[in-house]
Amino acid sequence: MKKGIVLTLAVGAFFALTTTSCGEKFTPLTEEQINAKVDSLYTAQSEAKLQELRAACQTGLQAQVDAKVEELKAAAAAETASK
Repeated sequence: MKKGIVLTLAVGAFFALTTTSCGEKFTPLTEEQINAKVDSLYTAQSEAKLQELRAACQTGLQAQVDAKVEELKAAAAAETASK
């Protein structure tokens, strides 16, 4: 029982020393700093996402065009074959 208490106190002291000796004090961000970080993250991610969506749209559009061209070729070939 006595060893458990000593061990608990030793672990508590170790954690207390490690967290206080890190050297950096916690300073909360100001409203302007928070807004600046959010704006920079939004700008960086929105540009990447926009390019990704444009690429997907272009790929989908090209696939639709190719499918329609093949459909029209098949219709023309069927019409020519029936004459």
